[in-house]
Amino acid sequence: MLDRFRVLSQTWVAKVVLGLITVPFALFGMEYYFRQSGGGGDVLKVDGTTVSQNEFREALRNQQQQIQDSVGRDPAYLNSPALRYEAMNALINRQILLKYAADKHLVIPDELLADEISRVEVFQENGKFSRPRYEQVLHAQGLNAVQFEERLRSDLEVQLEQESLTTTAWVPQVTLDAFLQLDGQIRAVSTVELSPASYLKQVKLDEGAIKKYYDAHSNDFRVPEQVSVQYLALSADQLTATVEVTPEEVKKAYDDPANQSRWNGKETRRARHILLTVPSGATPAQRQAILARAQGLLAQIKAHPDQFATLAKDNSQDPGSAQQGGDLGFFARGVMTPPFENAVFSLHKGEISGPIETDFGYHLIQLEDVREATHRSLEEVTPLLTAELRKQKAAQKFAELADSFNTLVYEQSGSLQPAADKFHLPLKTENGIEKEQKTGFWANPKLQEALFSSPVLKDHRNTPAIEVAPGLLVAARITADQPSALQPLEQVSSRIEQKLTQEEASHLAHQAGEALLKDLQSGKNPSLNWSGERQLTRQQAFAGGLPAALVTPAFRLDEHHLPGYGAAPTADGGFALVRVTEVLPGRTDESGSRKEAEAGLTRAYADEAMAEFMTGLRQKATIQVLDKSVLGTPPPQ
Repeated sequence: MLDRFRVLSQTWVAKVVLGLITVPFALFGMEYYFRQSGGGGDVLKVDGTTVSQNEFREALRNQQQQIQDSVGRDPAYLNSPALRYEAMNALINRQILLKYAADKHLVIPDELLADEISRVEVFQENGKFSRPRYEQVLHAQGLNAVQFEERLRSDLEVQLEQESLTTTAWVPQVTLDAFLQLDGQIRAVSTVELSPASYLKQVKLDEGAIKKYYDAHSNDFRVPEQVSVQYLALSADQLTATVEVTPEEVKKAYDDPANQSRWNGKETRRARHILLTVPSGATPAQRQAILARAQGLLAQIKAHPDQFATLAKDNSQDPGSAQQGGDLGFFARGVMTPPFENAVFSLHKGEISGPIETDFGYHLIQLEDVREATHRSLEEVTPLLTAELRKQKAAQKFAELADSFNTLVYEQSGSLQPAADKFHLPLKTENGIEKEQKTGFWANPKLQEALFSSPVLKDHRNTPAIEVAPGLLVAARITADQPSALQPLEQVSSRIEQKLTQEEASHLAHQAGEALLKDLQSGKNPSLNWSGERQLTRQQAFAGGLPAALVTPAFRLDEHHLPGYGAAPTADGGFALVRVTEVLPGRTDESGSRKEAEAGLTRAYADEAMAEFMTGLRQKATIQVLDKSVLGTPPPQ
């Protein structure tokens, strides 16, 4: 709940401001902006409203930024057609919601708009909103106040529509109980695994089986076409070492208003809290009862301050922080709701305050730590700014050289040496590049297409200069070509024999396992070496308590007919059996788990409600993609 105090951090204005306070082009490189400059027409029309290429590129950059910030996502996804489709869908949804807001006469009051803007730190001086500062920062980014405020007002309309739907979601207690009983269910399980290795000695391949398989799968034993190449790589990173940054340029970047918040850090504080929520429409008696409970908790905390975290876990109704003992981390002024913030910034380290009333309920607060305001001098940040400016200059130089590099390798298509000489690049070689290569920049589809095209493959001409990654151009020519060829049987016979033997052993293991399962389910008791019995929740089973293939069969068995038996093939080609002898329902009376589950289910209900709402609106909307080229190749379905 307290995360909603930080609504601004989720709005479009926060994303824009994030861009305002960093040196431009840090993520994509200046050459990206040079290549993409200009409006270029409209790409989309939604219910008569057009969306320009500039708007599409902004949406795409927002999607790329989210991917850049996420963990575990493939960096290649940044430039994939699938991400472009996501950006297009985000634009469509936005336009549909804006039209819905207009149809319903939803208006963001000027007071709310002004409040949002005044809370943005980069627009403040000495902790207060500054109109000159506001206009100065916007001007530095090529914006004016009217454009910025219109876009922010639209964003707040969309956010208000979403919140009006998602914040009304609730979970019936009977549903919550059923979920907790199922989610926390414990099953007593034991297993038996039949390994293919145990059946290898029983395998006898038919005479001629190897030759028969070879003839039927000859394409599996065909060596793909391969080429050896000579190539040049023009890289923005390589250019970084060749550019210079002057002290005057560093000083100018340091003094840039858009960068000031980077050097002037505000005081931040770390606090814990316990939130007791007050339901909407609560009576005075109900509010008084909640306040009395807060006062009782405060008395306990003052008697035992070291128990604040424990009491927060057991009592706080803020699902975002309760399981962390109420810990909210470090934050500066302008982030939390004013009454809460004022209380935190009036405390000394270790002090406790409360109950503090906000729109969300009553808070008990403990100040954990204080980080004083900091100021980074020009001398301190010179290495950082020098590196950033050098990267920008290299990107600009790369953009300037890219066209002439491409022109030269095209005009001098019989050799790469002229381009190597002019741009002082080493000629490199690479052997064994396959058609449909899967690794390295040679897997780039455009480079693959160029390499194996007739002019390059047969006439040994240069490929065009192709951008295989942001800031990396590659031009290549083929020096040798090895056509696709079928490997002779004698070279691959042992591999085929091993494959067929393993497959037959796996088949025998499956046959044996299915027969044993049938016996067990019919009430027979075959002699099996069952593992020791373990009591596992579903989460424990998925975390390694059971072979992955057996988790679903084990938790699908009817709890009213025990012992129950299930089975599944295993990843190594074997077969596994599982036995369940006892089923215990999950607990419903643990307050921490209950609050966490309720919050998760509420979010799920809200997301589903929003998805259904958007589906209904999209079905009624008229959507036209005017320029499909911005989407690239359609993503796989």
